[in-house]
Amino acid sequence: MDEDFRRRLIQGALNLVLGLVATWLATYITNKILGEPEQAKLAE
Repeated sequence: MDEDFRRRLIQGALNLVLGLVATWLATYITNKILGEPEQAKLAE
């Protein structure tokens, strides 16, 4: 593999993983501060 291609592939994978971790962490902290969200009730 080309060095530049491998670098871009690793960078893209790392961006994806770090983005997922950041999203999960933000949701976790928000739920700890504000409490778990209530489930939406279906129309009866």
